[in-house]
Amino acid sequence: MSDPSIPADAPAALPVVELAIDELARRTGIPVRTIREYQSMGVLPPPERRGRIGIYRQFHLSRLELIARLQRRGYSLAGIRDLLASWQDGADLGEVLGLAPDELVHIDEPGMPATADQLARLLPSLVPERLGDLMATGVVEHCGPDRYCVPSPSLLQLTMDLQNAGFPPEQLLALLGSIGQAADTAADAVLRLLDERPADVDDERLATLIKRGRGLLAHGTGRLTVHTLGRRLGITGDEASIAALGRRLEKGLPPDASEQER
Repeated sequence: MSDPSIPADAPAALPVVELAIDELARRTGIPVRTIREYQSMGVLPPPERRGRIGIYRQFHLSRLELIARLQRRGYSLAGIRDLLASWQDGADLGEVLGLAPDELVHIDEPGMPATADQLARLLPSLVPERLGDLMATGVVEHCGPDRYCVPSPSLLQLTMDLQNAGFPPEQLLALLGSIGQAADTAADAVLRLLDERPADVDDERLATLIKRGRGLLAHGTGRLTVHTLGRRLGITGDEASIAALGRRLEKGLPPDASEQER
């Protein structure tokens, strides 16, 4: 019997990650003893309990990957614990890490799980009525019975901010759809590039390229979008772009107007 909370046009469910601690250790290459140490120090959330068995999910895998990346940057476990606590308390991540905003590309944004009720509280103008449309943009994915995945919490936050500012659902979905289409186009282009790679590019060099290029692609596409937005406004620089957008909102100018009236 189908789940009535899932829209009829929703994409197919992604495999649900449910791991015992031994399997988590095998998947990550981290010893069971170390995983338990991470839990005792508060850097890894505890598992869900199913009787006497602890069940670990995708966000545990993502957290372990983040811990490994931070350790490679020289962070101690105590430092990682403080960093995560500050992040969860709402502190600016760049300030916590001592990094400029552009340097945050080196730390992947962890995805997060959510239930239908949580999404409804965050995005009441879209959920549940437009949940299927929201999922079609890629901002939310269905990953099990009443379980959803949010690949980019930042993009979800942007959607919440626009909603709270009064933008209607159609405009939110149009923007998210454009972002999703751009992501699909970029991903397809990268896959074609990899499929047609030169014969003299060996597997080790390709793995290094992918590892480095992943972050560069994420950072570069975001920065290019911001730069293009500024260029459309007739200006360059983030601060000037923000000021120009503010003036545009105050004057009620159409989106394609120029800054020549200034």
